[in-house]
Amino acid sequence: MSESELLDYLQLSYAHGVGPSTFLKLVKSRSEASQILEASSKQLRAIHGIGDKLVSIIHSSHQTRELLQQEIQACQQQETHIVLYHDQQYPSLLKQIPSPPPVLFCKGNLQVLNNLDSSSIAIVGTRHPTHYGKRIAHKLACNLSSRGYTIVSGLARGIDRVAHEAALSEFGPTIAVLGSGLEQIYPASHSDLALQIQTDGLLISEVLPSSPPHSRLFPRRNRIISGLSLATLVVEAALRSGALITARHATEQNREILAVPGMVDTAVASGCNKLIKDGAQLVESYEDILAALPFYTQPLPVTETRKPLELSPTEQIVLELIPDSPTLIDLLPIPGELTTGKLLSTLTTLEFKQVITRPTSNSVLRTVALS
Repeated sequence: MSESELLDYLQLSYAHGVGPSTFLKLVKSRSEASQILEASSKQLRAIHGIGDKLVSIIHSSHQTRELLQQEIQACQQQETHIVLYHDQQYPSLLKQIPSPPPVLFCKGNLQVLNNLDSSSIAIVGTRHPTHYGKRIAHKLACNLSSRGYTIVSGLARGIDRVAHEAALSEFGPTIAVLGSGLEQIYPASHSDLALQIQTDGLLISEVLPSSPPHSRLFPRRNRIISGLSLATLVVEAALRSGALITARHATEQNREILAVPGMVDTAVASGCNKLIKDGAQLVESYEDILAALPFYTQPLPVTETRKPLELSPTEQIVLELIPDSPTLIDLLPIPGELTTGKLLSTLTTLEFKQVITRPTSNSVLRTVALS
């Protein structure tokens, strides 16, 4: 496709008021975006559902052409791929949803899109998970990723981040779908995580790369998360949450919904428990996820092995003091040869190596098992 044809495509798809469904209807009627842009008012009105307001929008959309040209040039400079609905690389799973995005801006390894039909699982949940939620999300994401499944999530705080990081820890592919442009990473604190993902995985957004985050964009991006996935797994979610919006999209897209049960007196578990009551597959293990998939296809496992984690003798001693549940630092049985200062500095090093986390300033939690 020439740059002029690409501009026509973007001009029509990003014309204010032309949503995904309308765009596909227009292109289907005329086969090319340029034919729609050049069509007369009479010809456009002849298309079912196209009124005077939309005709006016289409005819005035040329005003955005210069801006769109700048976006294309920026994509070329930033090595951002532009995948159109009609391209061969466009995910077939996403084409099946009610309103697939006409354009995907992608940054990273496009090859990740090739195997989604048999190996993609969305993992979503609350931005404020409990330690239980983090632990279960990490375990399930690791189990899936190590066996070749692609983990899809939304780069948000909480469960989304845990899912992405678990996939990366297993050298598995992961896709982050953004509610902002690719040059406006949100939250900004996840910029480093976004860089890690695009090394072997993929960042995806349906909005122009320069677009800032906006509250209306996040529910829209949730349909892409579920649309790219065979199934959506929810790990901790309140009754009113973005994760449940993603689950609702999955239902509308005829995809499987899975949920991890939570404690009945915890607000962030109420959404998951309701999903299970309403028929979602209850998930306690990796095997439960496989059993719920529409067809059992085992992808090729990740072949790269985890790099051995090197710990100093002191780091190993301190790690062995820390149990698998959150523990106050003051309650750790400190050996006589270990000073308080040495303990604190060693804890900082272990946290940097992602072996432990600090839920509070005075507590620690082991996060990985060493082998």
